[in-house]
Amino acid sequence: MFKRGNFIIVKPNTRLESGEIVNGWAGEVQEVYTQEKTCLVTFDTQTIQSLSDSFLEDGLDIGAEPFEYVFNFKDLELAERRDTDRQLEKALDALVSRMIDLEASQGDRNDQLKEQWIKEFLESDYFNAQDKIQQEHSNFVISLFMEFMYNYEGVMPKGWTPEHVEKVCLYTVPRKVVADDETFALFGDVLVQFLKFLGDQNYITNADALTTRVEKIKGKILAHSKDPTLHGMTKSLLNGQSENLFLDEDGELDMKALIAAFESSPQNKKVEQAKVRPQPLRENPFKGIGRNEKITVKYEDGRIVENIKFKKVEMDLRNGDCILIK
Repeated sequence: MFKRGNFIIVKPNTRLESGEIVNGWAGEVQEVYTQEKTCLVTFDTQTIQSLSDSFLEDGLDIGAEPFEYVFNFKDLELAERRDTDRQLEKALDALVSRMIDLEASQGDRNDQLKEQWIKEFLESDYFNAQDKIQQEHSNFVISLFMEFMYNYEGVMPKGWTPEHVEKVCLYTVPRKVVADDETFALFGDVLVQFLKFLGDQNYITNADALTTRVEKIKGKILAHSKDPTLHGMTKSLLNGQSENLFLDEDGELDMKALIAAFESSPQNKKVEQAKVRPQPLRENPFKGIGRNEKITVKYEDGRIVENIKFKKVEMDLRNGDCILIK
């Protein structure tokens, strides 16, 4: 039986879930799951330096940490430590830089998939099965969904789960999107057709599970979009302005129009009043928190999200949509 703090080495020719075969990996046991007969292992310096791009990219796809893995007991043996704390610290710093570069390329890959899949969907029977209004909104719904899944949930399509989908549909979309009721009312139906299409093309392997979850929650999307307690800062500012969504000719948010609306709004009076006397500079409240550090936050609606990377909720924290608990 292994225990936390044990140093281990992974047995030769161990096959990962991805199919990759690894040799010479080692590290320290962080958690032991007795019932499952598995251990969470954090890698040592030599292992971190040997990680392949494909392993790191697979981890990015599903939102996993790049420096740890869950192994079966049978694949591990007790061993002596191979590095020092200082060596490990340097290896982790180098890994962070490497991950930043990979994340940039991953964002490009997500955009490419989005363009490809939308184009194919618009030519499919699943698109044709929709009514005219749903067809008109399909591009917008799919584009928004894929961007939010990547930017807010931090997962590529192979890492989509029912929980990710529910969070985007019931919280991120209502909080961030300014649109008419019709868009929110049909959002779920369009998404169902799109997920069925992806499953039929074998682009994702869990289309049935995702579709089932959307069918279950789609009736709540419109209601959540009307709940002011779920709205983000920009949406709150534009509340009541649905007849003028401040979009430019490309359909993007027109910041000049938005600023003009804000300057003429009652909310701006508080800002002007605050300018009467100098305000002391405030220290960055999140100074010292690493972008990949896991934290716990609480949203205004009472939801508590535990062990989420800081970078995934940074904008929500700075916008005041949630508060840092630990």
